[in-house]
Amino acid sequence: MNKTKYLEYYMDSKLYSKDEVQKSIDETKKEFPNKQIDVQVHLNKFGVYIITFTIKNKKSLIRNIFIKLKFKNKENLLLAESENKHKKLKEDTNNNINQIINRVETHNSENKEKRKQSKVQKRFEKYNNKVYGQYKQTHTYRPY
Repeated sequence: MNKTKYLEYYMDSKLYSKDEVQKSIDETKKEFPNKQIDVQVHLNKFGVYIITFTIKNKKSLIRNIFIKLKFKNKENLLLAESENKHKKLKEDTNNNINQIINRVETHNSENKEKRKQSKVQKRFEKYNNKVYGQYKQTHTYRPY
């Protein structure tokens, strides 16, 4: 991506001489030592010097190679992140499977307890002719 930047200075020709304008141009060039700068100077009809600096970014083959290498490293990092996410998903599924197995085991143990209770209840009914946990019938109506 080649971006050019523009910088403009306005200097009154009555206040500044050509030497002072040249000094300001040299100072601004010193501010951007690594950039390629094009300078244009115009004197408009109002007697003002318009100094236009066009600053271009250097675009070289070596720079393009470095940029491509940076992007490749980022892609590798993204792949590593996706592998980490994949590992986390595997761990989560393992945890979910373990939770399901624990639920099934507890469900089976609850079923065993229910079967034992039902056997005890059948024996109780057989010998006492009563159902365990059932209220005694009083044959009276009490609303409250």
